[in-house]
Amino acid sequence: MNIFKSLGFGISMGCTVFVIVNLIGYWIKGDLFLDAVMATFPQQVLGSIIVGIACILPSYIYRIERLTFLQQSACHFFIAIGTFIVVGFSLKWIPTFSIKQTILLLLFNVLIFAFVWLLFYFYSQTEVKKMKKKIIEHTDSSNNQ
Repeated sequence: MNIFKSLGFGISMGCTVFVIVNLIGYWIKGDLFLDAVMATFPQQVLGSIIVGIACILPSYIYRIERLTFLQQSACHFFIAIGTFIVVGFSLKWIPTFSIKQTILLLLFNVLIFAFVWLLFYFYSQTEVKKMKKKIIEHTDSSNNQ
């Protein structure tokens, strides 16, 4: 995937998450939830886009072969979650009136990141298996000729 496709995917992801979160918030809290969002709508959308991009673009780190998979994953995680924390505190996505709620929300976001990362990991592993199978089939058919 080239960088422009990645940017587009990051923007799309940020906007999609923004819509889903606000839809759920509306279902739970009604108009009260959306009042806070609408008061700073452009900043909220821009924040969502920035977080979406910060979750997608660091995936290029997996192309750096001198880093171990654990190092690559840690870099990706800390860039994504670090961006979320900075944007989240500045846009009041993360409550600061209660340490317990702040920690719970941060843990929830870590779990979401881990879940999405696992989905991409298993998808990549499936693609690798398909490629290996095609290579083996191609090698076998070449050897039989």
